This record gives sequence, structure tokens and C-alpha cells, in this order.
Amino acid sequence: MKALSLVLATIVMSISVSANAKSVEDADAAKVANCTFLKEVSAITPSGYTRTALGAAMDDARAEAAKLGATHIVWNKVDSANVTSVSGKAYRCGK
Repeated sequence: MKALSLVLATIVMSISVSANAKSVEDADAAKVANCTFLKEVSAITPSGYTRTALGAAMDDARAEAAKLGATHIVWNKVDSANVTSVSGKAYRCGK
């Protein structure tokens, strides 16, 4: 019973993190010009450079930004074709 409760709690947490990650919008520097910079966020691509791995890493970075209370993220430029991580700057913008 205790194990089942732990599994359910983990599922609920991952669903809420995913929902929060979706609330963080991609933006450019102009869009966040009047916003508050919070922190640089990053995530590692889970299985090499594929479109799916890159998307998963971006979702993980968005989730980290959401935990900070960010509303927007400005992605840093990728330096090489062999991407192993993504990073960006998290901002909180007023509504």
C-alpha cells in the first residue's frame, strides 16, 4: 500500500510539473525587456541529439523555470551541432 501511494504521488507530481512547464512561454529579448530576470536554467538531453530528446530537455528546463515562478524563457543559442544540453534565461513578467 505504501509503495502504491509513492507511485501515485510521483505520477501526480510529474503531471503538475508538466502543466507548470507548459505555462512558461518561449520569448525573445524584446518580449522580456521589462521583465525580472530570475535565473539561468538548463537541462541535459536524455538520449543524445534527437528532436524528441531536445524537446524533453527543453520541457525539463521550462519546468525548472516554472518552479522559480517564471512566465517566460529566452533560449541561449546552440554552439554546436552535437547538442547535449539546452539552457536559457528565466524571467517573470507582469500581466
